[in-house]
Amino acid sequence: MHNAIQKTIQFISQLKLEQIYNIVVLSIIFIILTLASVALYRPVGVQQFQNVERLSQQSMYANTQDMAVHLLNQRPIRYVYYLKLMQAHQMEQDRAQQLPALVQE
Repeated sequence: MHNAIQKTIQFISQLKLEQIYNIVVLSIIFIILTLASVALYRPVGVQQFQNVERLSQQSMYANTQDMAVHLLNQRPIRYVYYLKLMQAHQMEQDRAQQLPALVQE
């Protein structure tokens, strides 16, 4: 037991300040990534669920509507899929605004 404590103290004394800073930074990054991953797989709240319902009932953006209907069939809806739906909706809105006007013949 005494030998293990001496080896631990010797190891800690050999660490440089820069190495300790690197360990602290890596630990913080690991904690942030872990908490973000956990947060993405939590169920959505009431407001987000109502947004999914609203998008499933609209007919202006067909791809977004199909994706929203598919999400409503999944219970519970996870934040990661809700955010993907919002991104798809935004991309479809941008694409619809960029299309040229139809020429009347």
